[in-house]
Amino acid sequence: MVITIKALISLFLFMRKINPQIVFLIVTIQLFVFVRLQAQVSPIEANFRSPLDIPLIVAGNFGEVRSNHFHTGMDFKTMGVEGKNIYAIEDGYISRIAFSHYGYGRALYITHPNGYTSVYAHLSKFKSPIAEYAKNYQYSVQEETYNVYLDSGELVVKKGQIVALGGNSGSSSAPHLHFEIRETDTENPMNPMLFGYKITDSKKPMINNLKIYPLDDQALINGVGVRKVIPVKKDKKGNYYINQEIRAHGNIGFALHSTDRLNARNICGLYTLDLTVNGSDLFSHKMDKLDFSTNRYVNHHVDYLRHKRNNQTFHKSFMKGNNLLDIYSYVDNGYLYAENDSVYTMKYVTKDFSGNTSSLVFKVKGDDNEIPIKTYVTISCVRELKYNESNYFDTTGFNFLMAENTLYDDMCFFYNKKIDSTYHSDIHDMMTRYAPVHQYYKVSIAPNQEIDSVLHSKLLIVAINEKGKIASRKGSFQNGMVTTRVREFGKFAIAIDTTKPVVKPLTETFKLSKTSSISFKIADNLSGIQSYSARIDGEWVLASYKRKKGKLIVSLSEVEGLTTGIHELEVEVVDERANVNFKKMKIVVN
Repeated sequence: MVITIKALISLFLFMRKINPQIVFLIVTIQLFVFVRLQAQVSPIEANFRSPLDIPLIVAGNFGEVRSNHFHTGMDFKTMGVEGKNIYAIEDGYISRIAFSHYGYGRALYITHPNGYTSVYAHLSKFKSPIAEYAKNYQYSVQEETYNVYLDSGELVVKKGQIVALGGNSGSSSAPHLHFEIRETDTENPMNPMLFGYKITDSKKPMINNLKIYPLDDQALINGVGVRKVIPVKKDKKGNYYINQEIRAHGNIGFALHSTDRLNARNICGLYTLDLTVNGSDLFSHKMDKLDFSTNRYVNHHVDYLRHKRNNQTFHKSFMKGNNLLDIYSYVDNGYLYAENDSVYTMKYVTKDFSGNTSSLVFKVKGDDNEIPIKTYVTISCVRELKYNESNYFDTTGFNFLMAENTLYDDMCFFYNKKIDSTYHSDIHDMMTRYAPVHQYYKVSIAPNQEIDSVLHSKLLIVAINEKGKIASRKGSFQNGMVTTRVREFGKFAIAIDTTKPVVKPLTETFKLSKTSSISFKIADNLSGIQSYSARIDGEWVLASYKRKKGKLIVSLSEVEGLTTGIHELEVEVVDERANVNFKKMKIVVN
């Protein structure tokens, strides 16, 4: 029972008439209980059941830091296999069905009358009648992939109804269920743990490192104006500590490298992280709700350099630059102004949803004594880029244009170019690989040689990684340059794709039954597979593309009224630059 302030007042007035001497003691006890209860996370009353009929073991939790986004749901393990029953967690209707070779893969959305929508992703199959609806839609549009929205009366489901089977579709790396609960009106994902799901968890979050940032040109950390990473140690009692002196001056900020494992082997994210100075709140974040429109700001929430280069999750505890996440509470943007000869007691408290807590206490001494440092040869900035302004750069054969707020913070931009006969342009190197980019910006590159107009549609821009591996960034030829939109820094050049995709039969086409499947290896060397189709005797038939295995499978059971004898099978694969490979063959059905 939750005790309210109003109830405490009524209790006080009643007890004052009986025995004023015990009022103070009773009210004090009640206040203590009230504060403890308010500190606990009360489940949202929705009466949802589990989406699985096996124990819920977490492979990834809500708010866990992923590449360019926070994880917006819970990943539940399915014992390492596909095919586990997936249940509707409450009455409702199917509001969306989707299938993609990337992202959520095969996914189902159920809208419930209580204002929430549940999401089930990486599925292997839908159950009837959802499966029939999806298949009919595929034949109507003659595409395997789709994303269709349904009205409330089309597919109604009941709580506990088996709606799908667990799988490994989309960008999943192992069989599991990605499960979300969203607010129906806003589509904002909520932390599923808020709805009373029970997860066995007795492990405390881990604290690994502390990072300190000078936040202006005058700030010093241990005598110099550069960021500093300080290892965090753990004693035999499990307490975290720092055995280094920290001296600072001016505006400084902090970040903590901390993760949680729950009771599983997978590294997961935190629920809350709080930072105080001398016992007063300075900065905190809490993972109750996210917003897809701002989710990419995770790139500024974390220390992006350490995340990408070292796979370490440093949670920043200050606000600076371009960050619209609504998960924070802070004073003075989380800045600590360290004054000379003052001592500041800092305390980090990190907590998981089950209440397991770890903390780190450290002191910062105000000290404005600078330490002379060696002068190193540095490359001068080509240009200072401002996050809250548009940015334009133009040089021979290369230019880019960024709208304001494309970046998260002001940055120093470096540039170099290199001649390379492998490509149809110079390699243009924006030497800022570990700087995050929030939104797409336009890049244009000029060919370094005359190219026949017939081949203009085959030109594209590629990104080149440190190992020389290339990836298509698409593009179109216009006004003498290839132009595209990218959301990264790095090396870019022009390539040409005139090679047809690979289409290679893997199954003998004779002595087939009416339930046989015919497999093809399909692949593309550069721009990527754009579309594929299969026809038997001129009629479109649903083909299943297994992207992770590079296979296209045509099942004869998909063909209604297939007769014994000889039939003609046609398979067409098209890449993103419109190169086509077409295979036609005879098949014999016994």
